Amino acid sequence: MKKVRLLIMFLVSTIMFVFSFNGFISHADSTNPIPTKEYVVNDYVNVLSNQTKEQIIQQEKQYQKTDAKPQIVVMTIKSTNGQSIDDYANDLLQHDRWHFGKKGLDNGVLILFAQNNGNNNVRISTGYGVEDILTDAQSNDILMKNKFLLKSSKKSNIDEGIRNVFNQVSKIISKRYANKSLQQIKKEQAEKQKHDYIILFLALITIAIIIFIIIKLSKNNNHHNGSGPSGGNSGWLLPFLIGTSSGHNSSSDFGGFGSSGGFSDSGGGGDFGGGGSSI
Repeated sequence: MKKVRLLIMFLVSTIMFVFSFNGFISHADSTNPIPTKEYVVNDYVNVLSNQTKEQIIQQEKQYQKTDAKPQIVVMTIKSTNGQSIDDYANDLLQHDRWHFGKKGLDNGVLILFAQNNGNNNVRISTGYGVEDILTDAQSNDILMKNKFLLKSSKKSNIDEGIRNVFNQVSKIISKRYANKSLQQIKKEQAEKQKHDYIILFLALITIAIIIFIIIKLSKNNNHHNGSGPSGGNSGWLLPFLIGTSSGHNSSSDFGGFGSSGGFSDSGGGGDFGGGGSSI
């Protein structure tokens, strides 16, 4: 479903450009931090306790012993440089060095904390392979349950909140891959992909119909009052198109893949979708 939503978002953006529904939107540049030696713990603002760091590292070591090799990366930064935390995470995960989780299974998760002058924004971003078990709603629920701690001005509370979020996310991820062979996991993923392709096909048909309607309305409007493609009554479709393409706190596709390294200094090359939630 995420791939379908991302495709729809891309096509809608193209339609908006062609018919001048919206102006050009520029995004601030995002930084590309250098991963720490541990890779899964990147505490750039020093808010995590040694206990929390060690817990994340030990869990990663356990994951690396499995066939699936999922990864949960925790990162704390001072600022998102004027971007929303969703857009910052989007830009961050486009870089090869931040593609984690096993390549092909796309089972990585990013837990990102940004101080942002005391706003304390937090986002959970999910890889394609875990979006069905760690849904947007579940991610939001986890964040909301720990919102008081995460939004606190006390370092110890923030540390506890991030640790809680990590524990709750890792519990869900661990359950997905517990006692399963790589063959079983790939079979489940293939079945899920088959279902997604069916939804994609239906979505493409729907989009084609919508495009046809827009072009038809635009031509009719030009015939009656001589206005350009951006004028007339076709503008009423914009809110509808945006509404059908957007999901709960979702971002753009992160695409591509990174190196195929393992624990301690690199990610596994997994891809990310638009899934996740933020506060």
